[in-house]
Amino acid sequence: MRKPFQSVRSKMVLSYLAVVLVIALLFGSIFYLFFSHQYSKEIRINNQLSLKSTVNYIESSVIQKVNQVYLSLALGNAASIDLDSLKGNHSKILDIEQSLKNMVQNYSDLIEAIHVYDAKNHFIVSSVYGLMLYEDTPASVYHTTDWIAAMKETKESSLWMQTRMVPQDAYIESREQSNMSPLISYVHSYPFQSSGQDHKAIIAIDIKESAISQIIKNMLPADYANTLIIDQDGTVISAADKTLIGSSTEENLTDSLLSFHSSDESFAPVFNYDSYVVTQDQFKGNAWRIYTTTPNESFYYKLDSLKEISVLLGLLAVAVGIVMSSIFTTANYSPLKRILNNIKSRMDSPTSLKQDEYRFIDTTINSLSNKVDSLEETLQANHKMIKHSIMLNMLNNRFTPEELTEQLQSIHISMAYSRFRCIVIDPVNEKWKDLQPRQLQHTLYTMIQQLEIADMDETQLLAEELQDHKIAVIICTNQPEEPLSDHIVYFIHAEAKSRFGLEFVLSLGGWVDHFTKIHTSYHQANTLIRYSYFFPEQSAIQDLDLLNRESSSLEISESYLVNFEKKLQARDVQGTVQAIQEVVATIKEGPYSAEYSRIILLKTVSIYAECIQQVRLQPAEASSMNLYKQFSLFYNINRYSEWMIHLVTEFVMHMEKRSEVRSVDTISAVKAYVHEHLSGDLTLDHVSEQVFISPKYLSKLFKEETGIVYSEYVTNQRMQRARELMTQREITVEQVANTVGYRTPAYFIKKFKEIHGCTPKNFMRSLMEQGSI
Repeated sequence: MRKPFQSVRSKMVLSYLAVVLVIALLFGSIFYLFFSHQYSKEIRINNQLSLKSTVNYIESSVIQKVNQVYLSLALGNAASIDLDSLKGNHSKILDIEQSLKNMVQNYSDLIEAIHVYDAKNHFIVSSVYGLMLYEDTPASVYHTTDWIAAMKETKESSLWMQTRMVPQDAYIESREQSNMSPLISYVHSYPFQSSGQDHKAIIAIDIKESAISQIIKNMLPADYANTLIIDQDGTVISAADKTLIGSSTEENLTDSLLSFHSSDESFAPVFNYDSYVVTQDQFKGNAWRIYTTTPNESFYYKLDSLKEISVLLGLLAVAVGIVMSSIFTTANYSPLKRILNNIKSRMDSPTSLKQDEYRFIDTTINSLSNKVDSLEETLQANHKMIKHSIMLNMLNNRFTPEELTEQLQSIHISMAYSRFRCIVIDPVNEKWKDLQPRQLQHTLYTMIQQLEIADMDETQLLAEELQDHKIAVIICTNQPEEPLSDHIVYFIHAEAKSRFGLEFVLSLGGWVDHFTKIHTSYHQANTLIRYSYFFPEQSAIQDLDLLNRESSSLEISESYLVNFEKKLQARDVQGTVQAIQEVVATIKEGPYSAEYSRIILLKTVSIYAECIQQVRLQPAEASSMNLYKQFSLFYNINRYSEWMIHLVTEFVMHMEKRSEVRSVDTISAVKAYVHEHLSGDLTLDHVSEQVFISPKYLSKLFKEETGIVYSEYVTNQRMQRARELMTQREITVEQVANTVGYRTPAYFIKKFKEIHGCTPKNFMRSLMEQGSI
């Protein structure tokens, strides 16, 4: 009688249960690890997006509004300032003060006060303090004018001051925290483009820090208490805890955060033995950074439920597994039992019926051992396939030295040589593509056979087919290196030419001193074969210095492609051909990788395709897809160069013929464009691009068709439009100049006077006297 758990059925049940438990544990672990990682990553991303939204909202509702307020004061709106007329003009000063108060009232939720400092007369006009001399500033308000000294020391046109605590009542000097309001001053020089050292005036806008805090509280209600904004000097300028504002040296979490540097948007430092998740972002409008610091347990508290779900799923998987194991045991044991009964019935010895199932199986397997010898014939029949697999694995270094020796011995290949070298043959060219599949395979097999039966002293050649119809040849020899290599290269070319009428491309790796290093030579040769495209005149690529190009990160100057594009758009055949030749020469001589060089050549094709598309030249053979297809059919750079030169020549000839017919339409199009874009860029180069002809040709054609030069026509049109605008009321000379395309009023006045004999103001005055406006 058999002992318990010795039967196949009982062992099968135990094995299934063990598998179920392992799978359940793995499933639960993988589920928790994967989803906890994904969930924590999602939490971080959502937190970062919320912070990004907060930054964008602050920039749009605070920084951009403040810039708008400054522009409204500085650039000619109703609330603008004119310091040149202030001296002695008390009513004007009162108007400016009232304008500042109105502006503050319009933005009362954001702006506390606006101050204007006159650098020439050294006085301040403030929406809060009125008019006061800078030297006589009272001590109670001096700290609110520190922006003047700071602005005078900077070369920039604007700056953001650090947050300062200001009394809520401007005329009561009190330092109690409850009576103080944090303000951030945005300071900008006037005029707009002046620096802090050569200004006429300084405009300071006091922003309520509470407005920024309120935005953070609304956007990040859960993280508001842990969120703060730090300026470029590492000083806190906004925080829920107002005692942190202005701090940079306190021994607390803020100080540790300021000293922690990370380029990531989210990181997890440890402060005072507690782990935190810190999320950060930067404002585009200034150098401020915003941080949220959340303890790990608060940040990832939602993962606790995921742990519980993982445990429940694991238990569910165990229960389901137990049920399934019983089903599988019954299903799998039934056929096994029938087999065992069949074996038992065929056994000669009656005592064998008392053995367990495993012994019956072992007896059956032993009875089949005599049939193993028949496998040798199968191995002989598949010798070529086995040899092919071993050679490819050797070239790709997939064997250990011991395994490689054993494998080579199994196919009776001797490696008793002192030097080894690998050759890669690429037969793909224009003629190769014309062959039928059977012809291709026959050519490869014949070439491999001729190489392996070649009779050379103390030399053996091993050849195998690679992917993409390439052939790898291993030279095993005891002869001197270079004469042998040259002889084999000549032999391969001669065989390809005489037998198939084809020209093969070859590359040679370096010599190695042991067959276990053949993969090194192979990878060198396989890399060098790419450079046969750029050096078709060489019988074999074997300059190992070319391998340095593969690791080069240098790029060809954009000037080559820009020059090619300009010459092509200018219809300069000779210049375009020269540009193509320069690109080809640079690729050949420069330290650029093969793949990158092919991309550069493809870019020239793309530039040509865009050019013919712009001029609406689309013959069937010149479509973008056809151009790229034709480019892929060329197997060396010389054929590419000839093809591009032919395309450029045909393109220029076609465009010249078409330009002769379209000259009148072109002039009409130019006039229409000038009339519609008087305030824009009307240079000859820009307008010529709009009508798809060269600037030189447009200048010549315009003179011939209209009798005047192009620039004179543009000036006349602009002056005519300027006269029309001057008949309108409420328009300034600066606005007229800008509308008709002059960026500087002085130049407009000069041109207007040259044509009309008087300045624009005199002209407008004469119109007013005549009652025309």
